[in-house]
Amino acid sequence: MIIKLNIYNYNVMLDIDNELLGEKIKLDFSYFVVNHAEQINLSLKVIHEENFSIPQGLIVTKQSQNSITYDIGNLRYNNYDDDVFTRYNYKENTAKLYYKSINLAHEVLYLLILSRSGKYLDQRGLHRVHAAGFVIKDQNIILMLPSKGGKTTTMIELAKNEELKFISDDSPLIDSWGKVYPFPLRLGIEDKTKLLKNHSYLSEEDFYEFERRFFSKKNLIPLTKFKNKIGTGKQNILLHGVRSTYKETKIKKISKWKMLKILNEYLIIGIGLPVILEYFIQNTLVDHIGNINILMKRIFAAMNLILRSECYEVILSNDSVESVKKIREYYEQR
Repeated sequence: MIIKLNIYNYNVMLDIDNELLGEKIKLDFSYFVVNHAEQINLSLKVIHEENFSIPQGLIVTKQSQNSITYDIGNLRYNNYDDDVFTRYNYKENTAKLYYKSINLAHEVLYLLILSRSGKYLDQRGLHRVHAAGFVIKDQNIILMLPSKGGKTTTMIELAKNEELKFISDDSPLIDSWGKVYPFPLRLGIEDKTKLLKNHSYLSEEDFYEFERRFFSKKNLIPLTKFKNKIGTGKQNILLHGVRSTYKETKIKKISKWKMLKILNEYLIIGIGLPVILEYFIQNTLVDHIGNINILMKRIFAAMNLILRSECYEVILSNDSVESVKKIREYYEQR
């Protein structure tokens, strides 16, 4: 199966030997699937192989919870639990992924694409912020919460209003001048019962499963399956969420200086963004200098985003539905 993606002019061509795996990747990146791509930035071949092994005589250059990495010249090999292996050629921007398990191959392939496209976008002044993004009355609400802080729950509740637009479930894009761009991928939930109940036009067939190594299984659904449109508004609202045991949600304005410290985590460092560092960082002096340049670009983008935005903090109540309702009503009444 041949799949082509255009992620803001980063063109990926995938040649996947398994139709099920290919369909999952198409759903993951449904907003970016194209029929034709002018210039390929990344060519990726995915092959089922039970007996693949990394060449002998290589020394480990990096080891993490995710993988064991070996480098030789422009080539990088990664071993994921002896189940998935990748061979990346940095000079040619080509990769081969050999897999035994479709589930792990799906996870690695998804993150590999996000890592390489994310670096390309960073270099060109388009940066991901770890947040949920949605539009209420032409206002881009960028809601920053820690991992498992309720971003997905918020998106599901807000989607009940079909007039609300989606920007991204996890990582809106911000350019160097603080402008917001959509980056819709897929929504992941453990229990899909409530979502199906609240959105009668969705069906079981719209979901697909995602088996993760270190976390529980999730049911995935692309944001493009919802009736809500994908887009952005004209005004930016930066909203930092804080969990609490309060009975009622409270929203208040905060200083731009305080928001800059918050964006240091969610945009400048990018903690929590879906990425595999072994495809983002290459162990060369030129690459390290390039990554310093990316850091400076992110700082510049964060400062301009703040200048173009109103900054708020929301203290979330222990009732997630009440919290979402309060956020929606607060910005609908402005």
